[in-house]
Amino acid sequence: MSVIEAVLSFDGRHVGELEASLTAYLETDGPLLIEFCSSGDPKQRIAATWLIRAVLAAGRDSALDLWTYFSCLSVETEPTALLHLLQSVQFAPEAASPHREAVARFLEHERTLLAVWSLDAFVRIALETSEGLDEAHRRVDLALSDQKASMRARARHLALLLGL
Repeated sequence: MSVIEAVLSFDGRHVGELEASLTAYLETDGPLLIEFCSSGDPKQRIAATWLIRAVLAAGRDSALDLWTYFSCLSVETEPTALLHLLQSVQFAPEAASPHREAVARFLEHERTLLAVWSLDAFVRIALETSEGLDEAHRRVDLALSDQKASMRARARHLALLLGL
């Protein structure tokens, strides 16, 4: 199954076909995946962001317009797609750096995983650009004593990156 077919057939929950389609990923699929990130269908946005995150994680030569991809952070409303976007920053912080303000919007999000991965993205962008490092240090220090175990765990990892 092609990447595009996998996006179109995604049921919104099961990622098996998305995962299997990665072996068929071609650079020419990149622009179409970016288009799907702006689809009116939330399932297509979730599938596209999942695939893009996976392509970036694998270190594949993706031919993706990452500026456009990360610009979705300012307009996306689907929590799962937002999560994928925020998780993608770790693989391309330089491409996400112009979208630092959009990332910061989620630092206090009520959904724990969005707040956790927003902190991760915020710190990685700060490390990449050297802008906002003091704020990144402050936020990680606070997160080390957060009520949520997932936030504390991510903060411990980020503290190592920051040399805390």
